Amino acid sequence: MKGFPHNKGIKRIMTEEHKEKISNSLKGKKKLPFSEEHKRKIGLAKKGKRPSLETRKKMSENSGRWKGGITPEIKKIRVCFEYRQWISDVFTRDNFTCQECGKRGGDLEAHHLKSFSKIINENKIGKLKDALNCSELWNINNGQTLCKSCHKKTFNFAKKRIL
Repeated sequence: MKGFPHNKGIKRIMTEEHKEKISNSLKGKKKLPFSEEHKRKIGLAKKGKRPSLETRKKMSENSGRWKGGITPEIKKIRVCFEYRQWISDVFTRDNFTCQECGKRGGDLEAHHLKSFSKIINENKIGKLKDALNCSELWNINNGQTLCKSCHKKTFNFAKKRIL
């Protein structure tokens, strides 16, 4: 078996019975045909090159999860001063203590009781300017301090930051 240093020097001989079992297990399984475009993208990925910006944009827009290119705006909201201030205010109000397990300090996260994405969608926020004018987004009563492990247990943790 070439390429496996742990097998170096060991000669493996496959019996005819073994070859037949492998052959039978593979019968009826279809190989997926890849389009030339897909093969090109795989080739570029293996070379460490990315598809062009235009190709990536087309791939994004054709995705079932595409929502009109709002991700850059969401990222702007998440890094703006008001968002960081909201997190700080929630931590301060909760005395830097996890509201579930009571752990003080450490790796804390601010959790939205009403999800961030739900507020964005309900208030039709598409730009940072719209977010800054939305009082519901900056209400500290919608926030809760949680440690990382307790935050992972919340019902909407897996949906976090997916828009």
